[in-house]
Amino acid sequence: MPKDLLNRIQSYVDNPLKEIESIEKISHDDFYKNYLKKNKPVVITDMVKDWDASNKWSLDFFKKIGANKDTYMAKGNNFQKDARWEHGKFVDFIEQIEKSKETGERVKYLMDIPILKLFPELKQDIDFSLVSNHTVRDYNAIWIGPKGTITGWHNDRLANNILAQIKGQKVVFLVSPKESKFMYRNKRYEPGSELSSIDMEDFDSNKFSLFQKNATVQYVVLSEKQMLFVPKRWWHCVYGTEVSISTNNFGFSFVDNIRMKTNEFIKRKLYHLGLFGKDHVRTYQKLKKSN
Repeated sequence: MPKDLLNRIQSYVDNPLKEIESIEKISHDDFYKNYLKKNKPVVITDMVKDWDASNKWSLDFFKKIGANKDTYMAKGNNFQKDARWEHGKFVDFIEQIEKSKETGERVKYLMDIPILKLFPELKQDIDFSLVSNHTVRDYNAIWIGPKGTITGWHNDRLANNILAQIKGQKVVFLVSPKESKFMYRNKRYEPGSELSSIDMEDFDSNKFSLFQKNATVQYVVLSEKQMLFVPKRWWHCVYGTEVSISTNNFGFSFVDNIRMKTNEFIKRKLYHLGLFGKDHVRTYQKLKKSN
């Protein structure tokens, strides 16, 4: 599937797809100097294999530790479409992922789950210190989904993002913030993210001609036990090509944390109260809870 997907995405853009730079290992100082400080993405292939997460996390593992836990599951092409969420038992959602044969808008996804809130005992299983050593606040999330998940084009406005693929495989596409003028910014509000209107599952070359003619799209086929650094403001689009378990760290600098606690905090409060107006992704308060 990655080859077919890459060929399809290549057909949407005139410039050739470029592989993201890949390294095996790196020191904290070199990572800060060469990637974090320069706002430059990189794939790190050999620093996750010794994590406890890599050696013990699986769908069966989460079914065992997720008993009596509740959470939310998203459905469909996230960000480009309205977010549709369902509340229910964590274990039930894992079992749905195991059995899933859905495609397109019917695919369900345990996305952006606050892992240390739901499973605080897993803190020692992961190590995002490459980024977290240079932040004042961090947020760790877990992403568990079947083959076919899609997280559409967006960027993380206030945080550097480092993603570790624990099980399965994903294909991640990136576009530099220097090319934001080609990304058809969408004014809808999503906490922490800036959205693009470009829908890769319903691509219109006339509607998105600037993207097609000018964008330089980088990519990685992210395999098990590999990490990808997605710097702040870099546009990214993510496809799950297999049943996968991923975890990531959003790291906030001092300045971005202040922004989060002031202007962004107010927006999020209005968002979760359903008072932000119609121009936003659907709120949790409007979801139908399962029995």
